[in-house]
Amino acid sequence: MTIVPLNRTDHADLRIDPARAAESAAAVHLVPLVAGEIRQVAGQFPVFLAKDAETGQFYPAALMGLEPQENLFWNGAALEADVLPLNLLRLPFFVVGEGAEAAIGIDEASPALAPDGPCTIVDTEGGETEYFRSVQTILGRLLQGRDETRRLVDLMLETKVVREIKLDLAFHDGSTSLLTGLYGVDEVALGRARERITAFEDLMILAAMALSLDKVAALVRRKNARIEAQSAWFTPGS
Repeated sequence: MTIVPLNRTDHADLRIDPARAAESAAAVHLVPLVAGEIRQVAGQFPVFLAKDAETGQFYPAALMGLEPQENLFWNGAALEADVLPLNLLRLPFFVVGEGAEAAIGIDEASPALAPDGPCTIVDTEGGETEYFRSVQTILGRLLQGRDETRRLVDLMLETKVVREIKLDLAFHDGSTSLLTGLYGVDEVALGRARERITAFEDLMILAAMALSLDKVAALVRRKNARIEAQSAWFTPGS
C-alpha cells in the first residue's frame, strides 16, 4: 500500500476499475465502521468493537473472516454481500489527516488502478467525474462520522454494555481458529442500561450490534463451505 495525496496534476490521467478495488479487501477480515452505517451493516455481518493496536482506542468493525487476512465474502472475483462498509466502497481512496487538515489520498499500489479502467477523476472538460463525486460523498460520510462514532464508543464504554468475546471455533476438517480482542454488545447489559441511553437512535444501533453477533454462525458456515471446496479441488482424481 502506497498512499499519497491526490492532486489533479499527478492523477488527472489515472484510470480506475472499481470492480478491482475489492481485491484489496480479499485479505481484510475486520473493517472499521462509522456510527451512521452500523445498523445497515449489522444486517449482513457481525459487528464488534476492536482496539486499535497503535492508539489503544476502540472502534466498531464488521467481521468478515475468521482468520487474520481472510475475507469469507471474497469469491476470487468479487465480494458476495448485499451491503458493504463504506471503508470498502471508497477504495482505492482514503481520508488522510484530521479536521481542517483532512484531504483525499489514493493508494498508488491498488489493483484498482488499471490502464483499461472505466473511471477517471477528471472528465474531458477538466471537471470532476460523476464517479469521483460519488467517492467524495463516501469519504465525506466517513470524515463526518468520526466524532459521532467516538461519542457512540464512549457511550458503550461508559454504560458498560460491551463484553470481551473470544471466538474459539472448530471447523469440519478438524482445524480451529481463535480470535481475541473483540468486544460485543451484551443484550443483558444493554437492557440494564436502557435508562442511561437517552437517544433512541443510539439504542437501536446498540441493539443491532447485539443481534448481529448471531451472524458469527453464518461465517462459520462460509468457512466450512470454503474448506470443503478446497478439499474437493485437491482430491486426486476429482
